[in-house]
Amino acid sequence: MARYTVHVPESQTSMGADNPMTGLEAYTKVRELRAMGFQAVSLRNVDTGEEITDVASLVLDSPDG
Repeated sequence: MARYTVHVPESQTSMGADNPMTGLEAYTKVRELRAMGFQAVSLRNVDTGEEITDVASLVLDSPDG
């Protein structure tokens, strides 16, 4: 299962570096941050380094989707 960190370029903040999150955990964190007004939030796959800016597509099949 892929693990992710969450990045907020506006505040130069990264979350999950010490304990990477599952896709659903990361998606939930992105929703919280966007609700707080941060618009530029992305995920980074810790295994591949791939940056994901279209977070909704990541969890298209999630149980909470």
